[in-house]
Amino acid sequence: MKDENIKRAMQLASAMGVSGEENDVRKIMTHAFGNDHLCSDRLGSLFCVKETKSKDAPTLMIATNLDEPGLMIDEILSDGRLSFVALEDLSPASLLHQRVQIWTRSHKCRYGIISCIHTKFMEEAKSSVLLSELTIETGMSQKEADETFHIGDLACIDGDPMMLNEHMMTGKALYNRILLEAILEIRESLEKDKLDYRIAFGGIAQSVIGWRGTKTATYVVRPDAALVLTGFEINASDPLIHFGDGTICEYYDKQMLPSRMLLNDFTKNVETVPYFGYYGNDGSFIHKTIKGTPSLAVGIGMKNIGTNTVIADLNDIDTLVKNVAAYCRHLNAEQIRKFQFEAEHEH
Repeated sequence: MKDENIKRAMQLASAMGVSGEENDVRKIMTHAFGNDHLCSDRLGSLFCVKETKSKDAPTLMIATNLDEPGLMIDEILSDGRLSFVALEDLSPASLLHQRVQIWTRSHKCRYGIISCIHTKFMEEAKSSVLLSELTIETGMSQKEADETFHIGDLACIDGDPMMLNEHMMTGKALYNRILLEAILEIRESLEKDKLDYRIAFGGIAQSVIGWRGTKTATYVVRPDAALVLTGFEINASDPLIHFGDGTICEYYDKQMLPSRMLLNDFTKNVETVPYFGYYGNDGSFIHKTIKGTPSLAVGIGMKNIGTNTVIADLNDIDTLVKNVAAYCRHLNAEQIRKFQFEAEHEH
């Protein structure tokens, strides 16, 4: 990955983007898109459409989510600590003792530490902790906290991205922000290609918390087929996936069975490694919205998804960008139309 792309990926990963507060991420994407053929929904999803001169051309959506898992303040306690709820399934073990950014209603960032006041960790080797035991320490009194924060303020885990070596990056929210960078690079790679179908490149707001924005974004874009870019967890994967596998293709999860025709065509034309997951992604709702959209989830292997130390191999991103761009050049309007479910049974 080029230095300027790494820099942009780090900007995306650093940005505040808890569900419902994705504006900082959207600004970076808007700048990269250049205000060219932009469309959005009312929840904040953002897409840039590569148009075509072909009349009645179908549309391919290439998307990932803009937002990240986060926390919401639900009480200011008598000693100034902040009680919170998690806005997605987050492991208490991964939250304990982490730094957090707390964003006030005026979009000012304050910092805190997630702690558990019920245990002396130097004296007790505690092996588990409950989410209900965790609160945020801000160093403020109740009066100071009352003047600074409000119920409903959002917080994200603070984890500035960094390079572990020349091609391995770690940081918060990488499992989708590095894929936003991939989408930008795919668009740039295809900028001069003349295709007979449209491509809507973009990010979906309020996705990680129940895929809310996935439905509204699909109604705006109205795709005829969709490639969802996502990260796949390497830890405890079965069958096992690794860094360096390049493009991973999901064959199954509990939320979605991919379009068989799209799956077969993609894996026929792109070298992939199969993945069987259980946690859904944006394709979980794209494929069953409007009249149904043939969808496929592809991406790369990552470690520690859902923490502030997600690890991704930038060489895998380079491979993904190259492969998805090449596949888009292979596709045409007729092929996209054939992905409709009925076409499977024509012969």
